[in-house]
Amino acid sequence: MKVKITNPNIFTLVITLYLTLISFQESPESKILGGWKEVSCEYEKVDSFVNSDLDYRSTANFNQQLSETIIFHNAEILEFDDRESLKMHALDQTSILNWKLKGRGNILQLKNADDRMEYYEIRELTSNRLVIHFSFEMQVRGIVKMTFEKI
Repeated sequence: MKVKITNPNIFTLVITLYLTLISFQESPESKILGGWKEVSCEYEKVDSFVNSDLDYRSTANFNQQLSETIIFHNAEILEFDDRESLKMHALDQTSILNWKLKGRGNILQLKNADDRMEYYEIRELTSNRLVIHFSFEMQVRGIVKMTFEKI
């Protein structure tokens, strides 16, 4: 008789403890808010080239093609605000986009004024570091890894 009463109480206690601990955890939406400065941009998992004259290690050519493909590759500073607006500051210009976190907070959706959407995978999001991966397909297939630090 006591076994039947104890099991629901233990289950309720474990669920209550779990929900309490989850409620104290900071959400991805609140972690991403604020200013971020790009500290590195790396190319990973690059396949062989269709055109052998193109070399991804010659970064000037590759960066130009990449900046035409990815919305915020040239942005040096990103500012996320709580109204889902993203200000991107490059050397001489500022752009404003809309942002939204999808999934479990691991997908960053960006939408520019032309209604063009891009999806970035958030690989790491802490209070002072943001690592984003973007899969691209140009003449090569690969992943761009962009790392930002909180400012």
